[in-house]
Amino acid sequence: MGSYSTIPTVDLSPFTTSSSLAARQVAAKQLAQACHSNGCVGIVGHGLSHGLLQQGFEAAKKLFGLPMEQKMKAPHPKGAVPHRGYSAPGMEKAYTKEDLQKDEGHRDALRKIVDCKVRGLQSSSQGFTLTLTMAQETFEVGSEENKVQYNIWLPEDIMPGFRTFATACYWDLHKISMHILDAMIMALGLSEKEGQYVRSLHSGHENQLRFAHYPPVPVEKLDKEVLSRLPAHTDWSTFTLLFQDSAGGLEFEDRGGEGSNFMPATPDGDKLYLNVGDMLMRLSNDYFPSATHRVTIPKGLKPGKDQMTSARYSIPYFVLPDDDAVIFPQESCIQAGDKAHYKRTTLVEYAEHMAKWQYEES
Repeated sequence: MGSYSTIPTVDLSPFTTSSSLAARQVAAKQLAQACHSNGCVGIVGHGLSHGLLQQGFEAAKKLFGLPMEQKMKAPHPKGAVPHRGYSAPGMEKAYTKEDLQKDEGHRDALRKIVDCKVRGLQSSSQGFTLTLTMAQETFEVGSEENKVQYNIWLPEDIMPGFRTFATACYWDLHKISMHILDAMIMALGLSEKEGQYVRSLHSGHENQLRFAHYPPVPVEKLDKEVLSRLPAHTDWSTFTLLFQDSAGGLEFEDRGGEGSNFMPATPDGDKLYLNVGDMLMRLSNDYFPSATHRVTIPKGLKPGKDQMTSARYSIPYFVLPDDDAVIFPQESCIQAGDKAHYKRTTLVEYAEHMAKWQYEES
């Protein structure tokens, strides 16, 4: 298995524009090489306009700049379903599959609240005094046609036009994700029948658009792991598309190195970073590994007295199979002499297992 000291970048414009089969095959081969090593890749030529991205980040800054009492008018429930609406810092927890093998005492430790107040996120008038271990606030958006994972919107007078914009952005990203899925299908060398099956799993109605804000926090607390922006984890998705501002801090694990080495996903204009999720790892029988990633101290920023990180904004789009779609290793991905590494499962079954510690009442 190859190893990268930096995250490779692939131009997928042959899949998002009218291009020749030969051009698509070249891009697919590059995608296969990148994702086989670490499950992550930078993508240019993805087709999402710069203007739409700018609108998205402007909306995120306006949303998270609202007073807490206004953001809490669209509260994420205490349980994992629906995974929609606003989550205040410390509400959602990220963890690994290995964490789930441990006992409830470990769950309590993960959810432990420590004395680390985040500036600008308190409202004494509503009784909010936030102390937390994971310094991130998010707003989740899904398909308006999904009656289980139903949307929880802010009132129109608080965020005029946000619902309309977020819904349109959601489906624009779905369109792009399907072009990228086509590239993944070619990269894996799936048969025509397998490719049709994998496409059929992804109607778009289970996808998730997230607006995320990481407030400024003391670098020293991140360095001493007293506080986390987003701990190392993998996603449950088929794959995730991640757009970010210039603040930095996103890293992916280099699986080919010795020990635990992470590579920075350096912000670079409109480039998106893609990470393979657990569903695609299963479909590919581990040929594409689910990428371990985290958000930590931006590269070059050193701990020091009163040293703070800058605020960070990101827009991840989680591409997920339909909840009742059956996920299993595709025959073309099972090497000679090998066998299927995973049993058949559905997103619902997998999520029930993985989400049990995610929220307070999961």
